[in-house]
Amino acid sequence: MAKGRIPAQQLKHDPLMDQYVKSRTWVEGRSRPLLTGLVIAAVAVAAVLVFRFVSSSRASAAGEALAEAFRVNDAVVSNPLPPNPTGYAYATEDEKHRRAFEAFEKAARDYPSYHGDLARYFAATHQLYFDAPKAEATLKEISQQNSQVAPQARLALAERYATTGRSQEALDEFQKLKAKPGNMPAALVDFHLAQVYEAMGKTQEAAELYFNIANQDRSSPVGTASVNRLVEIDPARIEKLPALAPINPVAPR
Repeated sequence: MAKGRIPAQQLKHDPLMDQYVKSRTWVEGRSRPLLTGLVIAAVAVAAVLVFRFVSSSRASAAGEALAEAFRVNDAVVSNPLPPNPTGYAYATEDEKHRRAFEAFEKAARDYPSYHGDLARYFAATHQLYFDAPKAEATLKEISQQNSQVAPQARLALAERYATTGRSQEALDEFQKLKAKPGNMPAALVDFHLAQVYEAMGKTQEAAELYFNIANQDRSSPVGTASVNRLVEIDPARIEKLPALAPINPVAPR
């Protein structure tokens, strides 16, 4: 045997060669599944990138739809119309409410997962002026959901009941709001409750709420309004309120 030459029999059973042959056979046998796997992975990555792009674009479009609705919400009402309005302008309140309702409804319908409840809430507040039953149903539905706009919807619904003489229904809604106010100031809810009590002839209950509001903060708008109501329905309670802290004048420099 020549020096340095490896016999064919030994080469056939060389461990490294055996491993190479096994690896090559494994890769060749699985080249199509591997390729398929790589393609699937590439498609998955591309899908994620497309989803992010579409989500970003859709969020931007949703924001613009809501902004457009608020531009209608803030429109000027003037008859005759101003010659060069800086924004939207309508000749009548009815036209404005209908156009605003349509704009908010469109934002809610086209992008329900973004600002759906908020857009529906504002749509309903405009719809109250021309189709109150449907608007009330929408506000009631939103008020029963677990969303940030639910308290505002319940407040709007309760105020609607109060202004249309349905005092007991208004009272029920305000009491629900008081139990679950969300970000609604407690004093504001109590003030509305007091107003309903007044409308129902329950002066004592109303005066108690007005007094508590004023006792907590007489300087706030709702506190000042409560003091004014106490003057009307129970002036004796005014003297029981703590005196307002004097305002120290700023010394001239």
